[in-house]
Amino acid sequence: SDQYLEERLQLLDEQLATVTRLAKDNELPDAILTESGLKITPLDAAVPDRAQALIDQTSQLLPRIKITELLMDVDDWTGFSRHFTHLKDGAEAKDRTLLLSAILGDAINLGLTKMAESSPGLTYAKLSWLQAWHIRDETYSAALAELVNHQY
Repeated sequence: SDQYLEERLQLLDEQLATVTRLAKDNELPDAILTESGLKITPLDAAVPDRAQALIDQTSQLLPRIKITELLMDVDDWTGFSRHFTHLKDGAEAKDRTLLLSAILGDAINLGLTKMAESSPGLTYAKLSWLQAWHIRDETYSAALAELVNHQY
């Protein structure tokens, strides 16, 4: 209890003294102190050869599917899109493809303009209208709850 805390504080003080000494001598491993602050060398994203081989092997087993098709399948299973109701009358979105495209653009931080440019048949005006009337914090919350509840 008190003795344990005192021991931990003493250890912390010792470690801080060590770090301070190393920093003053510019001997911190993979880090340097500059006038602007502490700069830490990023870790390499090294993947062992055996792990990379397994990643490649399992990747080849997965079906190639468009993310929009996967989103449609998930909506078919869960019905989460029904929660994105119209702000005024509470009606569900009439164009599910447009709705899911707007959600996807939001989810991957693509934005409506780039989503419209990258998706045949979609326009910024359509996506923007749908987002303004159907996509809100409370509709996201209800749809997310539906997805979570469907897992149990």
